Amino acid sequence: MTDINLQIEQTKARLQDLQAKARKSVRRDDTRRKILYGAAYLAALQDLPEEKRAASSDRVHKYVVRANDREFLGLPELGTSIKN
Repeated sequence: MTDINLQIEQTKARLQDLQAKARKSVRRDDTRRKILYGAAYLAALQDLPEEKRAASSDRVHKYVVRANDREFLGLPELGTSIKN
């Protein structure tokens, strides 16, 4: 019976390892997708006229809500506006 229990435990450990590997792969793919879309967006942004570039950037900036992310990107805090 101990051999069977050992095999069960080894199989469970292998399953957990495979599940962790799958989660890591999903996270890696998600990160890569975000980087690629971000780079494509930034490249396309350069081809827009200034007023459309500003409008497009404003639409995207409203989705950046974490204070430290906004600070990193040089965006004003939420609830404040840029004064020209």
